[in-house]
Amino acid sequence: MQVFVKRGLSKKADFWAIVLVFLLFSFLYSLLSVIRHNHFQSQGIDFSIYDQSLWLYSKFKYPYSTVTSLHDLADRFRPIMFPLSTLYWFSENERILLLFQSVILSSAVFPIWLIAKRYLPKILAIVIAFLYIDFIGIQATAVYDFHEMSLLPFFLAWLFYFLLRGKWIYYFIALFISLSVREHVGFLLATLGIYVWLVKKNARIAIATLLISLIWSIVAIKVFMPALGQEGYQSFVREGEPLEDTLLGYFVNPLAIVNNFFLPVQKMQTLFWSFFSFGLIPIFYLPLTITVFFQFASRFLDQLHPIRWTIFYHYSAELAVLLAVSTVFTSRFILERFKGIKYSALILVMLLMFAHVGTNLLLNSPLKNLLKPQFYKHQSWMDNTRLVLAQVPKNASVASQNNLLPHLSHREKIYLLPNVNNADYVVVDLHSGQDDWNFYNQDLGGTRSILVQLVKSNSYKVIISSGDVYLLKNFDKNI
Repeated sequence: MQVFVKRGLSKKADFWAIVLVFLLFSFLYSLLSVIRHNHFQSQGIDFSIYDQSLWLYSKFKYPYSTVTSLHDLADRFRPIMFPLSTLYWFSENERILLLFQSVILSSAVFPIWLIAKRYLPKILAIVIAFLYIDFIGIQATAVYDFHEMSLLPFFLAWLFYFLLRGKWIYYFIALFISLSVREHVGFLLATLGIYVWLVKKNARIAIATLLISLIWSIVAIKVFMPALGQEGYQSFVREGEPLEDTLLGYFVNPLAIVNNFFLPVQKMQTLFWSFFSFGLIPIFYLPLTITVFFQFASRFLDQLHPIRWTIFYHYSAELAVLLAVSTVFTSRFILERFKGIKYSALILVMLLMFAHVGTNLLLNSPLKNLLKPQFYKHQSWMDNTRLVLAQVPKNASVASQNNLLPHLSHREKIYLLPNVNNADYVVVDLHSGQDDWNFYNQDLGGTRSILVQLVKSNSYKVIISSGDVYLLKNFDKNI
């Protein structure tokens, strides 16, 4: 038994174990996200924004989102969308985004495992890679539509790998690719300058990391996005305040930082479960403390978007990598400190797995859905919806509700109800029992009223219906 703990698995067996973990979770996350999309649970307010822009990029057309009324890079500065759009050269099915997201999220287990196996017994390295890929924040990123932030864990994990190996050319390549994911990523990565200095004592690399990252985010937010049409960057700030005013307000009133970081209690719950999922030990890895808590602060100090305070959705994606790396080095310290204790590595494995599995069982982890027969259940209204959606001409403009728009967004003009904007066609699904989120800032009654008003205006007429699903055509336009 002692030999097993010290050496872990047989030669190359650990590699194939990681490959198996990667393949399994790629499959599970693909299954979760595609079934959810097929059952019309994807949301236009996110999925259609990405899907329309990527489709336009792939056609070398101007990437203007008719949902946000902004150029894609003005909405969020994410140059990584350019290469990502090439997915649509191979398939125009929007599900390819969900499949790609599942694979690239899962792929981060490889660099995390490579980091862990340099410092830890093989079995412990595999377990920590598993903690990353099974983390609720990663599960939620995979299942809740597509977001560009799902690309960051893969590149961030490689960034840490090259940093720790001292391969600086590859490190800066990974840094620039990570920055290209979204405009605010530079603020997070700037804090890695402190980490570089603490673990590598390399002042030049540390300062370069800090300056490159900060300059990237500041120039993106203050120069590029306004030049492309952004009229006021309000992510992570209070309503109506520019970013710099809010930051200044926090510096003037530091007590507000403490208050808004920990309250309401939901934030403390997110803190606890995030750390507990990794056995609480990432708290004790001081070199990454600033980066980890900055990631939380960028969400918790945001008073404009309370949805970011939760462990769910895509807001904990990059956090998973930070916690995994912290777990590697805290585990190393624990094993060195208690090397006289027999089976210390095995005990640590058991404690980590107990905390992690317990977290997933106690919380509403998305993977639980695969165990629910209701998740796979096919309902008749879905057939009605597919039948009507298939009748919308490919090149026509269309307005629809939140959960139907992702199935219509491969076109130049799409609109989220109640914005009709004189679209060629309007599609609504009025079957009872729907979640209000299917209508975004409306509800079933409000959407029914829109349908009635359009018909009464004599501009639109119902040309096809199936069950409670209706397709309206604009007869004021020569279509």
